[in-house]
Amino acid sequence: MREAAEVTALVRRAQSGDPSAFDALVREHFTPVYSLLHRLVGNPEDAEDLAQETFVRAHKALALYRTDASFSTWLLRIAHHLAIDHRRAQGRPHRAASFSGLEPALVEALVERGPRPGDAAQENELVRRLADALDRLPPKLKAVLVLRVVEEREYDEVAAILGVKAATARTQVMQARKLLVRWLAPWLDEAPDEAAERGDALRDEDGEA
Repeated sequence: MREAAEVTALVRRAQSGDPSAFDALVREHFTPVYSLLHRLVGNPEDAEDLAQETFVRAHKALALYRTDASFSTWLLRIAHHLAIDHRRAQGRPHRAASFSGLEPALVEALVERGPRPGDAAQENELVRRLADALDRLPPKLKAVLVLRVVEEREYDEVAAILGVKAATARTQVMQARKLLVRWLAPWLDEAPDEAAERGDALRDEDGEA
């Protein structure tokens, strides 16, 4: 990626009517815009169309963009709004093919719990169930989890993209994780406090102190 100063220079040239500068901005930012949209809407063709529309809208609104803000954040905010509108128009999301290749390690990052001990087939089933569970999340919770955990963005940037406060983004990540843990409980390892509670219950049943 270009340095922020280089991006700002391109934006100013584009705002002055230089089409080659805007083309350079599209080439620079298309992949992250498309990647976010693919994860949010699930269908690669729809994500491609929405990515194109993101840049169409950005070009129309370019005069309103202030160069003291991050251009990439501004673009991703436009993309997020388009994804929300698309979800409303569709009624229900496509199966998120973008999540079909989730690595087992990402499971723990998303829900802060590892898989139950078992064979590879069981672990693969958890990954598949996680992809389904991500699709079930309300759009705002799915977006905040994708931005923060999958794309590893800082909370300030996540908040700017979603148009909320950083504290709100943190709360939404916790809400999303709680839902995922609830839905995926049969395939997840116990949290330490749950394991302790289970151990206490077993000792009580055995009549031990």
